[in-house]
Amino acid sequence: MNKLKRFFITYATVFALIWISYGLFSVLTGKPSASLILGYGIAFSIVIFAASWFSYWLMGHYKKVDQMAKEILTKK
Repeated sequence: MNKLKRFFITYATVFALIWISYGLFSVLTGKPSASLILGYGIAFSIVIFAASWFSYWLMGHYKKVDQMAKEILTKK
């Protein structure tokens, strides 16, 4: 695993753990809207992992994507 992928996975994991832990803490302590906080934490975790994966994929395929963008923009 290269350094960039490890960074993205670590970054996403840390934020996911923070949000899900806070959501679980809220549920266990009976805070108001605790289930919403937990749901938001889970949804945020999914989004951050998807964004990290997409960013890693985009970095690996940027030449192809750039070429496709040039072709689309130059068509008339």
